Amino acid sequence: MSSDRQYFVASVFDDPNNTNEIVGQLIQHDFPMDRVSILQKAGSGVGDDFLGISYANEQERFKVWGMQGDLWGSLGGLLFGTAGLFLLPGIGPVLIAGPLIEALAGGVVGAGLMATGAAATHLTIALHRVGIPDDKLDVLHQAIVDGKTVVLLHCGNDDPETWRQRFIWDGGAPVLVMP
Repeated sequence: MSSDRQYFVASVFDDPNNTNEIVGQLIQHDFPMDRVSILQKAGSGVGDDFLGISYANEQERFKVWGMQGDLWGSLGGLLFGTAGLFLLPGIGPVLIAGPLIEALAGGVVGAGLMATGAAATHLTIALHRVGIPDDKLDVLHQAIVDGKTVVLLHCGNDDPETWRQRFIWDGGAPVLVMP
């Protein structure tokens, strides 16, 4: 692969707990945490709280929020404290950690420049702004809508093959490498 190209590796995981393992591996290999983003839809929107989660009782509610808070609190802390819950039109609540938050906060400027089949949601606009190619937006957008977890690495001009293989070994499917 050419060293003058900027690469992204994106991986979709069915189990959101895999993200803790992935982030741990990234840290062990000194991957810059300011180039890692994690995205996950938060609930289905049909439950008894604003995340769409239904609970049998208050004890269950606190248990679930405690587990989610630990997961996303630790990820946010590892990714320089940048984690949050965003209500995205067309998708609903989405938990996001990492530098993708800056692109999302940039709003919808340039949305008309996108030439993609993906719905021009705030999420696809943010992904496009950080450099994700138009032909990959549908895959990543649909993974979030389907409730899967997406880990996105900006590899810069480093060879992304190591991380592509690692994500495959850790159960990522699909794993996309994007120049």
